[in-house]
Amino acid sequence: MEITDPVTVEEWGKYITTLDGAKLFSVAAAANSLEFVRSMQDEGFANEEITDILTMFALRFRQVDLDPPEGLPGEYLSYTDLIT
Repeated sequence: MEITDPVTVEEWGKYITTLDGAKLFSVAAAANSLEFVRSMQDEGFANEEITDILTMFALRFRQVDLDPPEGLPGEYLSYTDLIT
């Protein structure tokens, strides 16, 4: 079963493992925006869970040997800082 709209931390983890290249970059950039983080908080995600999800994105960039998006306007956390 392909996950296209993750709603739990576990589903986010499974979804992130399917991403690479430009798709990984664009989804990770969107997920790390303040607007998206606020919507996740409104859905009931705790800040720790959001950080866990963003860390999964950061680790995925490392797995596929890509540099994560950094310094984007409205960025919530630094992907590089999450894994260093």
